Amino acid sequence: MKRTAADRTANQPKPVERVEVNEHGTKKRIVLLVVAILVALGAFTYAISTLVTVESGWREIEATSASEMNCAQDFTFQYYLGGSGADAAAENKELSMLYTQATEKAYQIFNAREASLEYNNLYYLNRTLNQPVQVPRELYAAFELVEKTGSRYIYLGPAFQEYHSLFFCTEDWETEGFDPYQNGDQKEYLQKVAQFAADPAHIQLQLMGDNTVRLAVSEEYQAFAREYGIVDFIDLYILQDAFIVDFLAESMENAGYNRGMISSYDGYTRCLSEGQLSYTDHLYNPTDPKHVEKAADVQLMGGTALVKLHEMRLNTRKELYYYQFENGDMRTAYLDEQDALCKAALPVLYATAYDMGCAEAAMRLLPLYATDVLDEAGFMALAGEGIYPLYCDGNTIVSTDPAVTLSAVAQGYTVK
Repeated sequence: MKRTAADRTANQPKPVERVEVNEHGTKKRIVLLVVAILVALGAFTYAISTLVTVESGWREIEATSASEMNCAQDFTFQYYLGGSGADAAAENKELSMLYTQATEKAYQIFNAREASLEYNNLYYLNRTLNQPVQVPRELYAAFELVEKTGSRYIYLGPAFQEYHSLFFCTEDWETEGFDPYQNGDQKEYLQKVAQFAADPAHIQLQLMGDNTVRLAVSEEYQAFAREYGIVDFIDLYILQDAFIVDFLAESMENAGYNRGMISSYDGYTRCLSEGQLSYTDHLYNPTDPKHVEKAADVQLMGGTALVKLHEMRLNTRKELYYYQFENGDMRTAYLDEQDALCKAALPVLYATAYDMGCAEAAMRLLPLYATDVLDEAGFMALAGEGIYPLYCDGNTIVSTDPAVTLSAVAQGYTVK
């Protein structure tokens, strides 16, 4: 066998080769490189500016808070940017900041389920009975409105808790323990709660001036509460978003912004006051328990408060206040103050108002809505007081507001 010696130079670096570089074109190459960089930077700047440019016109205003203590997820705020002649981007930035602050504050002061570090809210009042408590002026104004309307709805707090549990059920068999229409004991309990709620001698928010209130609760009612584990004596519940949308609208108006519309997902809308703008909503009518159709478009003008009361889900973003059985029967949070049973005179009731907000209009509508009997005379009386009902009676659209225009009326419907 022939032996061959290993090549020890195979893995060694090769000798350095000297190459002469022509330096005559160096400056030209540097100039070209700088130009290329400037072009790239210009293109990048243009792309970024295109992404952040805010054009005039309708735009959804978003809250930018990272805090979970914020109610913006329950509302939508559409605004016509640049309509005042101001820069659209500047308006958008300012509105976003104001809206964020307002939704954070509203979440805290109208909340009955969470304490606030900054404000004495509904949660605090429910745990500070028979003592003077200073509350935010917005909450005090809400209590003044409750007193003005004579509504006792806010005092049905313990009943709302039972329905709250019902609405969290996922199967029909789970509802029996909470549903008064199936459970006689539950019905009796709710009737007792309604009796206490209706009697100012047992429970009353006493307005003492200087934003100070006292939640007065009788010894008898407190004993009943201890027996049944009641903690929340007062709760705005389904009225909460009505008070909040009024607060949000007034916050924007007070800051000089009046070209937009703020709506809650459960049916309360405030069209801000600029009279030159018009807004479109839709009137829906259920044809059976599981089917809803659009009956007409509703044209609204600036300064309108729109209230929608409905015994079915009109928006999947707000399902908390309803339970639907397999057979189509519904349970809702529209409670009759007389017995705390959920009722609805109509599947859907709309109403417009101009001299009041959504909260006042809703409190005055509820006694006519949360009942077994349709009171047309009562609705007409409300129209004489500045609250204009709009609803479907079968395929007849009943409209009482001369300022509302109905368009795109569905085939087969007539307007009365």
